[in-house]
Amino acid sequence: MHDLNDAEYVLTTTRSVRKRLDFDRAVERHTVEECLDIALQAPNGSNLNTWRWVIVDDRELIARIAELYTLAMNDFVALLGDATGENYMGAHIPGFESINDSVDYLRENMARVPMVAFPLMAGRTEGANSFYQASCWGSVLQSVWSFFLALRTRGLGSAWTTASLWREQEFAELLGIPFERYTQAGLFPIAYTRGTDFRKAWRAPVGEVLGWNRFPD
Repeated sequence: MHDLNDAEYVLTTTRSVRKRLDFDRAVERHTVEECLDIALQAPNGSNLNTWRWVIVDDRELIARIAELYTLAMNDFVALLGDATGENYMGAHIPGFESINDSVDYLRENMARVPMVAFPLMAGRTEGANSFYQASCWGSVLQSVWSFFLALRTRGLGSAWTTASLWREQEFAELLGIPFERYTQAGLFPIAYTRGTDFRKAWRAPVGEVLGWNRFPD
C-alpha cells in the first residue's frame, strides 16, 4: 500500500484517469474545495489571482456538457483526416492503443461523471506574442496541475482534456463565462478512482530530452 502523502510517489503516479473513474460514487463539494484551496497556492503572474474556476455538479448541465464534448471531439477527429489510427502522430508511443481506447471511453461516459471543472485564465491570447501567451498560460496551468495532485492525495482523479476548446464559445455560453474576457484551460472530469495503485508511465529518458548548455542532439 503506497502512501498518498508521499510527494515523490504522488508526483510520479498522478495519471490522466479515464477508465478507472468511479461514476457511481458521489463527490463531496467540500473535498473539491479543499483541493482547490491547495491549488490556488500555485504561482501565478504578479500574484494577481486572476484565475477563475467553474465546477459543475448539476446533472442536467453535465449532460449538456457531454453532448458538447462529443461534438468537439468530432470536430477534432474530422480535422485529422487520415492522420488517425496507425497514421496518428503518437501511434509509435508505447501504450498508444490503450490511450486511444480510454479517450473513447471518457467521451462515451462523460455524462456520468460526478463533477466537471473548467479553469479559466483572464484574457484572450489570439494574436498575442509569445511573452503574453506564456504569461497567461503560466498563470493558470500550475494551479490546474496542483489541483490534480491534491485530488490524487484524496483518492480522486481527473483527465487532462482540451478537446472542448474546439467548442469553447458554446461552453462559455452554457456556463455564463464572459468569452471576451476569459479563456478556458480545458475540461476536467472529477471522480473518485477505483483504487489508488497507479504506476509510473512510459516517458523518454532524461538523457534523450535534456541538453546541458545547448539544444539536445
